[in-house]
Amino acid sequence: MRKRNALVQKEVACFTVQGYCCLALVFFCVAGRVCALGTSEAKTEKTPQNGEWVLAVTAFDISALPISRQQIGEDMTRRLIRSLGAVHTRSRMVREYAYYGDYAWSKTRAVAAQTLAAKRGERDLLVYQGDPEWKYRKRLKVIDAEIQKLEEALIETEAEIPLIVLEPGFKLTEENIKGSFPVPPAEGGEYRFCVTQKADAFLTGKIIEFHGRFYVTLRMYTRYTRSFQYEDSVVFSTETTDQMVNTLANRLVATVSGMPLGAVVVHTVPEDARVFIDSSLAGQAETIERPAGTIEIESFADQHEAVSIPLELKSGELAELYINLQPLSHGALNITVPDKPGASVYRGALYIGQTPLSMDTPMHHYEYYRVETPEGEHTSVVLSLEDSRTKSALQGTAEAGGTLVLKTRKPPPEGTKPVEKARRRFYGAYGRFWITLPVAFVIQGIYSSQIAGYQAQPTVELYEDIMVTQKISIGAWIVFGAVSAEFVVRTVLYLYNGWKDAPQLARSTQRKGT
Repeated sequence: MRKRNALVQKEVACFTVQGYCCLALVFFCVAGRVCALGTSEAKTEKTPQNGEWVLAVTAFDISALPISRQQIGEDMTRRLIRSLGAVHTRSRMVREYAYYGDYAWSKTRAVAAQTLAAKRGERDLLVYQGDPEWKYRKRLKVIDAEIQKLEEALIETEAEIPLIVLEPGFKLTEENIKGSFPVPPAEGGEYRFCVTQKADAFLTGKIIEFHGRFYVTLRMYTRYTRSFQYEDSVVFSTETTDQMVNTLANRLVATVSGMPLGAVVVHTVPEDARVFIDSSLAGQAETIERPAGTIEIESFADQHEAVSIPLELKSGELAELYINLQPLSHGALNITVPDKPGASVYRGALYIGQTPLSMDTPMHHYEYYRVETPEGEHTSVVLSLEDSRTKSALQGTAEAGGTLVLKTRKPPPEGTKPVEKARRRFYGAYGRFWITLPVAFVIQGIYSSQIAGYQAQPTVELYEDIMVTQKISIGAWIVFGAVSAEFVVRTVLYLYNGWKDAPQLARSTQRKGT
């Protein structure tokens, strides 16, 4: 009975071990299959090629400009090139994508064909090496196997279409980055120039004088078209230089990036409001082209609240924007100079009348007023007129408005410049302060080192030197104290002279203007 139980336990153990072995075998088979699938997928995964698009900028031709205007031409060139900093990627068109795909396919196929030809040449030379029959056949068998693999690789290469980056990164050539701009090539040498510069395209330009104006021509040659793909020209005067250079730069950026420009049309009420797009004056109700991105639109009109609006402009989009400027609220303002009636009042640089003067002025809006008497006395104030619910620098706040009482003062004698004089004295004291401070510290250091030496080895000569250095150190600190006091005084006087002629700010405190 015991033997039978032992035999049964032994058979059960054997079946258990066999079961575990079968499970392990199944696991390794499945894992191997998964690894094989992963390897095959990794092999079939393609790596994109041609991930950069390089532009070479040549020196613009400004030799036809008069010498007095060549500096303007150089500045215009720098601004156009600087605008390319807004480009980070280029979007390839179908024709360009196909060109670089064919180029990559031809290059890959040529490399595979050259490798196969070299291996076949190696096989042909085996017979001339004088190896024994057995060794010759062995090496021939190895090379035949390699040739077969290379032939299969060539067939795969011919059938495979390379993957090209659709939006490669944009950059200038290394010479351009270093600030060097090569001479443009002669006619017929454009493609060779691109190959030499390792560039996909090059940009050239010319600026000439045209009846007192500037005539600018830009041209961009691309390798994939083997021709000048982009040409642009414009004529403008000196007064419109900024606007036209921005227009040229926007078109150039759109061409280089491969993305079409966006456009915006701004309508305003009132119609005579001034419109600025990215700080450049734009015509009202005119179509303005801009590269895709965020632009800032500002609108101003007399006696209206200014408006600033950010707008996200998309490539190829025509955005239409309507702006209704709100009129400024007005209040009654009386300006008077009690002891000097008949004084002239100016709002900004515009003469508006004589004191006592009553007028309407915008509410919650800063205005600059200047009052000048026939005797030459004057004063000025920056005023923000508040409503009846706030305190004001004006007398009488029961209604929206009030009376501004001003007091004029005599101007300094002709030829005197108190602010400039105070500035010179301030900087003189500032320089003396920073000269005497390190001198006093250096002398103090010498005095301290002499005392330390005397404590280590006292002598009569060293004691006498210490007494002299002590007197010099005390004198240096006295001079430094006097210079510091002068520096403080000069600072206060400089601030006072600069402040007393500044216009007063009349707002939120109930006091008279001075």
